[in-house]
Amino acid sequence: MYIDEKTKLNFESKYIPEPNSGCWLWTASLVGYGYGRFASEHRTNAHRISYMMYCGPIPDNMLVCHKCDVPSCVNPDHLFLGTTMDNIKDKVSKRRARSRT
Repeated sequence: MYIDEKTKLNFESKYIPEPNSGCWLWTASLVGYGYGRFASEHRTNAHRISYMMYCGPIPDNMLVCHKCDVPSCVNPDHLFLGTTMDNIKDKVSKRRARSRT
């Protein structure tokens, strides 16, 4: 997906860098679980747009996951591609998975 300069400038006006963690915190609308929502012709989660702008395309069936575990973070250095299973393993290893008891 191509992201034009106007969209990029619009996106970059909607986050603030957090100096302690390095996260870029989304300041526009948030959706379920605190993920940023970017509304343009590319209506999707803000961290996915960030990944596409700074890292490249997202292959089919891949997720954009957070190393920092901050849903509103859009810093591409804090994002990585993974499968659903990769995301589950990451969540379990960081003890963020909910127990079913």
